[in-house]
Amino acid sequence: MSGQKEEKAKASPTHHAKGLFFLLLMTLALLVPFLDKPLHLDDPMYVWTAKRIATSPADFYGMDVNWCYTKDLMARVNENPPLVSYWLAAVGAVLGWSERVLHAAMLLPAILAIACVFLLALALEAPPFLAGFALLAMPGFLVSSTTLMADVLAMALWTGAVVAWVQGLQAERAGWLAAGALLAGFCILTKFVGLALLPLLLAYTLVRSRRLDKRVLWLGVPLGMALAYRARMLQRYGVDPFAAIGSYALEKREAAKASAAELPWLGLAYLGGAFLPALVLVGCFFRRRGLALCAAFMLAVGAGLVLARTFCGYELRTAEGPRFHLVLHLAAFITGGALVLALLVRHVLRVRSPEAILIALWVAGIFVFASFFNWSTNIRSLLPAAPAVAIVLASELRGKTRARGQWRPLALLGMSILAGLLVAQGDLAYARSARDAALAVVQEHGSGRQRLWYEGSWGFQYYMDLAGARKINWDHLEVSAGDQMVLPSSNCCLVELPPEVVRPVKEHAFPVHAVASTVTGGAGFYSHILGVVPYVFGFPPDEVYSVFELSLTVEYR
Repeated sequence: MSGQKEEKAKASPTHHAKGLFFLLLMTLALLVPFLDKPLHLDDPMYVWTAKRIATSPADFYGMDVNWCYTKDLMARVNENPPLVSYWLAAVGAVLGWSERVLHAAMLLPAILAIACVFLLALALEAPPFLAGFALLAMPGFLVSSTTLMADVLAMALWTGAVVAWVQGLQAERAGWLAAGALLAGFCILTKFVGLALLPLLLAYTLVRSRRLDKRVLWLGVPLGMALAYRARMLQRYGVDPFAAIGSYALEKREAAKASAAELPWLGLAYLGGAFLPALVLVGCFFRRRGLALCAAFMLAVGAGLVLARTFCGYELRTAEGPRFHLVLHLAAFITGGALVLALLVRHVLRVRSPEAILIALWVAGIFVFASFFNWSTNIRSLLPAAPAVAIVLASELRGKTRARGQWRPLALLGMSILAGLLVAQGDLAYARSARDAALAVVQEHGSGRQRLWYEGSWGFQYYMDLAGARKINWDHLEVSAGDQMVLPSSNCCLVELPPEVVRPVKEHAFPVHAVASTVTGGAGFYSHILGVVPYVFGFPPDEVYSVFELSLTVEYR
């Protein structure tokens, strides 16, 4: 009887409220140290759009931006809808545009994501605290929560839409279905991956009802919101956003170095890196035979990579021998990705419910999209699957925390949180080095009579612009002999200048004080074009910024 009373107490609303409150406090504790993070990667695009919205709310993309090589309309450059920028505009217009204010505003999406995963786990009868804790332990979630981009808000809205839709079908309440439909629409207006919610919720409804249910008509609401956004973009800017993202993804995929045979393995590597707890908890899921199979799989993958010599165009062997450090990361992450899919299959076979099929379609759909159809394989495109993976992990851990070693899974998840924090700190250190470089280089080279130009994008561009430097526009070139040009060692949209037209002036090296990297050393957290694993542990190299003096005058428009 005492055991039953304890179970009832643990399942009480008070107990769940305490667990959720602890998770939210923990989320804040993990993310508050990153409030001063400089703008990084695509953050400037969202901030520029937010500043535009603050002055012209109805004309959100009515400005030009030189992001990659040439100046163009923001509506054509930014491939995402503007909802997250509206949130940043609402906060920035009142409290200012400092990094601290903007990052504080983005704490809300992270908190909403944790709360929605907790509520979804309750609805699916999975351990809610473990599900929320597992999400926090995912490096993909932690790092993404330190940016100003749309990914975490889209994930939170996606999860909220699923929560409301599941509740609506289970309780047969139209209000919940309406809420789910609206949240799905807002997810689409945050990031176009939200369009995948429509077939997902449709499939779940059909599986649960076993017939064509009239309640699926509610899905016309998010579809209508998406079409209304498309009509607005066509009317105001002459841009079809759906056609634009399709052509962009096709163009980038065709130019990518990964072959069709390599794409599934690349997808597994990013899946395992994004959802690291699956690998960390392997000892909780399998006994000796299963662990032996995992070890054999990892060794076989590692051996295959060494023999292959290259992977997705990236050299795995140098003149000094194999790059075992990178091969180890690849083999471990590919094994972790395979574990995620294996646990997903086991979960479906064990639970055998419409909700289990919902989770399986959720993860499988995102994995296929991110691995084969997105413009590149990256953590951001896999992030919408994080809540579903967290629920699978929590469900498969059910009972482990009440056994003799009840703290073992929690301790292992704590180790995964530590790993995620190290990766997030590495991302922070890279962003800081770019900001420091921009300010120092402009201070030393931008005070003369000649103009200072630069190449590159991301946060480096944001701070170079603030400091007064000019980004080169290859469609409207107007450089003079004696002008200086800055080229970063690791960035995008770089054009190497012929040696006969430039003279080296100075190289500035800026250290990256971290023990993990997301953009160098074989890492490509934001795109596999940068590297073949989402992150690597180790000391990143210094970032080098080369300053050249131009030896000729060129002007054309």
